[in-house]
Amino acid sequence: MSADNWIMFEGQKYQLKSGERALDALLRQGAPVHFSCRKGACRSCMLQVVSGDVDPNATDKLPSDFQQMGLFLPCLAANNAKVVAKRPDLSECTHEAIVAEKTYATPDIVILKLEPATVLDWRAGHVIGLMRETGAMRSYSLVTGSEDYFLELHIRILPGGELSGWVDGLGLGDMVRFQGPAGNFVYDEDMSESPLLLVGTGTGCGVLTGIVRDALAKGHRGPIHLYLGGRTANDLYLKEQIAEFPTQVHITQAASRESIDGMPAARIVDLAMQAHPDLAGTEVFICGNPNMCESARIAAVRNGAALHRLHSDAFEPPTPYQTNEREKLAVLQPDPELWDALGQGAVLTDILTEFYTALFDDPLLSPFFQRTTKQRAIEKQYNFLQDVFSGTKLYFGEKPFNAHHWMVISDELFDYRENMLFDIVRRHGIADQMIHRWAAIHEMFRRDIVKSTARGLLQHGVEVNLEGYCHETLGVGSVCDGCHEEIAAGDTVLMHNRTGEIYCAACEGKQITQVA
Repeated sequence: MSADNWIMFEGQKYQLKSGERALDALLRQGAPVHFSCRKGACRSCMLQVVSGDVDPNATDKLPSDFQQMGLFLPCLAANNAKVVAKRPDLSECTHEAIVAEKTYATPDIVILKLEPATVLDWRAGHVIGLMRETGAMRSYSLVTGSEDYFLELHIRILPGGELSGWVDGLGLGDMVRFQGPAGNFVYDEDMSESPLLLVGTGTGCGVLTGIVRDALAKGHRGPIHLYLGGRTANDLYLKEQIAEFPTQVHITQAASRESIDGMPAARIVDLAMQAHPDLAGTEVFICGNPNMCESARIAAVRNGAALHRLHSDAFEPPTPYQTNEREKLAVLQPDPELWDALGQGAVLTDILTEFYTALFDDPLLSPFFQRTTKQRAIEKQYNFLQDVFSGTKLYFGEKPFNAHHWMVISDELFDYRENMLFDIVRRHGIADQMIHRWAAIHEMFRRDIVKSTARGLLQHGVEVNLEGYCHETLGVGSVCDGCHEEIAAGDTVLMHNRTGEIYCAACEGKQITQVA
């Protein structure tokens, strides 16, 4: 062990054992750090260097601007030299822009054009985070690309909205700060021959018209079907913009609460999915209200859309998503045809055994299963799916939100897991039509699983945060998760509230508090 291999965080200094990663050392000694995947994918544990030399492996996976800020991933940092670190301040990574134009498309939708103070490159569909002087920030999607010179945003003014109310009060010439542009909700030239299906509501319709313009400018040759929806006719505010589109773009507009232009009241998702029952090979873009995006994604997967061709941008509200998974489970109907195809469970067992064998060896997914056995994971998933497919009531484990509440899982990682599973399902001879139905059920719970920060555990409808540590006296003997030495019954250990990992007094005592 090198005497210089340590990391200081929030006034405490933690020694690293030979080959030990900084995150493991911090957890072993009780540091109040956030973490989830432990493999560099989720960035939950990301810290910022104040001084010292960090293992280069801890920065290689980060964007260049993050590296320039001194950000690093302690879960990947094994060789460090006298590192002093702090929690990252992402507000340092900002740009400035001037309000160049501000108009109201409707009484509650403002079109804001910003002139960036520095040279930037962006695309329609990219996201920027507008920041108030108070530090509050909200993400908004861009309607234009950098060839249009201005960053154009369509923003709905919400009563009491902290950011939208501030936008409502901005005047020409005001200076604003923002993070980004970032994101992958953009048209790619590789899509040029594919059909495009775009479904949006509210100000999401503006973002989709920008993506259509980008596709046309890049010479898109496939058909384009644009579906624009809202609650009332007043929400369909883009008549001038869509009037400019060529006949290559097939446009459908509808309001869910009233008829417009001879079109009876209808949900735009229903119209789009009924008109496009086979979405294999189609690039699908969905933008707007999060509930609409969720229902559109589920329907698109059921209609055969491939996950890598399914792009969505949900305008999440400032308050955290509240699950309604009980309602989702209640409306699920058994699928006896699929259950028969799964051999009344025999084929499902084979699929899950092969899947979890691969998952426990996978570098991206295996870290989420450190506290369970492969057999236990197979049994829980089997019982859950048996209830869903056959209508039995045998599963009594945690529902999807609680089962994943602490895991920071991105959409990309969710898709990675789904593709791994359904590749195996397909190899076992299950027809694509049935796979689409199965995948649509998983899609129903995406919002319960995918998140950018850990959530609390739901207990009787109340979300309880289980981060941090406590001291517990063992009733039975165990093994330390730090040094793997035995711990006797009656000994007091340091226990992580969320994971249940325990550390003996020796491991906890290796925390060094004085500054070198």
